[in-house]
Order: sequence, then structure tokens, then C-alpha cells
Amino acid sequence: MPALPIIAISIGDPNGVGVEIILKTFQDNSLFKHCIPVVYASIDFIQKQQLHFDTQVPLSLVEEAPKEAVLNIATIWNVAPEFTFGKQTAEAGILAFESLQAAASAVQKGEADALVTAPINKAAIKSLSFPFAGHTHYLGALWGGNALMLLAHDALRVALLTDHIPLHKVTDVITADLIKQKSKQLSQALENDFGCQVPKIALLGINPHAGDQGVIGDEDDTVLKPAIVSLKKDGILISGPFAADGFFGQKRHTNFDAVLSCYHDQGLVGFKTLAFGLGVNITAGLPYVRTSPDHGTAFDIAGKGVANHVSFAAAVQMAFRIYNNRQKKH
Repeated sequence: MPALPIIAISIGDPNGVGVEIILKTFQDNSLFKHCIPVVYASIDFIQKQQLHFDTQVPLSLVEEAPKEAVLNIATIWNVAPEFTFGKQTAEAGILAFESLQAAASAVQKGEADALVTAPINKAAIKSLSFPFAGHTHYLGALWGGNALMLLAHDALRVALLTDHIPLHKVTDVITADLIKQKSKQLSQALENDFGCQVPKIALLGINPHAGDQGVIGDEDDTVLKPAIVSLKKDGILISGPFAADGFFGQKRHTNFDAVLSCYHDQGLVGFKTLAFGLGVNITAGLPYVRTSPDHGTAFDIAGKGVANHVSFAAAVQMAFRIYNNRQKKH
């Protein structure tokens, strides 16, 4: 393996903004000093989009080993597929899955060191081959492990106890065992991936006002609080449960290394209000590194050349930084 980490990149939905933000990201030549990127698609396909978006990124077809200082393209299609910006199609979903499968498998086989995924359209990609709610669950099944969804920007980090499940199932899914598992995963990720020496975690309450002493639901008292007591005995620095409604507005997150949210929108509304377009989605708890931007396919602006690539560029940077941090631990 070369000294620089190899970053495997899946293109996401080809009708979305994925390839645009990939190309815009690697117009910054300084990234080539830190990693060797490999996009799983076909060079004809990437060249067509490069022409469309008028970007100037050096491309190289992977033949034996990926090269430094270029955007490497690993061929997974014999014929360059067509793309229709802004359209949800089954064909695009198949192509997105093929790119993801190839990139994730390359990491698993040791051909790459980390995975960065461009956004998929969940409805388009869903199939017998991909019966998952998103990247997180797919990678957990492929790579093995209990995936933890974690959004990060600078010192703001928000992880989820439950992620892509219907709201009415949340209270049934959250148990003391789940809280302990996710809290320990989060603490380990903060230590190994972000260099936090003694990680401090805040747990948000499950009910409004954290239950108000049982007046608005008793789960905070009967499930969350006992789990916190048990975790503290195990040496995990976790506090809460905190009433979620004012937590971010009062900037209480600045007192902690990460926030653990009970359900998707509870944590991500706060995160995206503070850092939308800047954050990185990280799948913690797995044997390999995976990051992605904090946004979706953006079909409404796909093909127009106006997509903001900052979050994707941050995802690439986060991928090689986490990989390097993990290497230092070994």
C-alpha cells in the first residue's frame, strides 16, 4: 500500500449532484497531498460530466494501481450509462448500488483504506439487492458490526440512538441495552477517531422536557436514567437526559464532545440548523472508515452547476483524518 491512504468513492445517484460535487472537490489540488481518490464508475461517464460542468480535474484510468495527484477512475461498467439530471429512475438506482458495492468491497478487500459515499436516492436504490433504509444499514450488514450514525462539524458532533425508523417505533426500540451499546460505541469513536482523551457525552431526553418527572411519559426516568447510572459505573462520562428543545439553542452542546440523540430529527434538526452544508455523516462502530456529505441528491438543482461541494470535500478530509488517527492507535 502507498504511504497516502486510498479513498474509495461511490458516485451516488447519477441523476443527482454526486459527480458534480466529486469533481468540484478535486479541483482543489491540495487534497492530492493527503490521499489517493478512486471513483467507481467508468472514465467515459466521468468525462461526460466533467465536460458538462466545465471542471478541470486530472483523471486517470486505474489499470494496475491507482496513481497519486489524479482522480483515479475504476471501471465497473463496460458502457458509459446515460444520465438524466433530476429524475428518479430504477436504472439510476441500479447504477448507484453498483458503484457503492464496488467501492465498499474494495475497502473490505484491502484495496482501499476508507469509503466516501455521494448521496443516493433511497427510493430509487431500494431493491432485492438493496433492501436497506440507507448506506448505514447496508454497510453494517456488509462489513459486520453495529453501525452508529454520527454527524460532525468541527467540535459539534451528534450521534443517533435510532436512525432511519418510523417515529412511532422509537420508544419500543430504545432500551437500556441499546443506550449502553451506542454510548460505548460513541465514546470509543470519540477517542479513536477524534482524539478525545476522556470523551464527554450528553444524552437527550426521549419525551418533551425529558418527561417532566413522569408527567409527559416515563421512559426518561425508567429507561434512560438507569442506563446513564450503569454507564457511569463502567467509566463512560455521560450526562442527561437533557430536554432537547432548548439544548442546542442554549449552546449546551459546547460542554460536551458529542450529543447522543434518541431519534433522527431530534438531533439532526439541531445539527443542520447550526452546520448545514458543512457537516459530515460518519458511520462509526464499523471496522472500516465511511463518511459522506450531510445532504441528499438535490434533484432540484442537479445538472445546473450550482451544487455546493463543501460538505463532500469535508467528508473526504474527515475520511483520511479518521483513517490516519486509527493508524496511530495501532
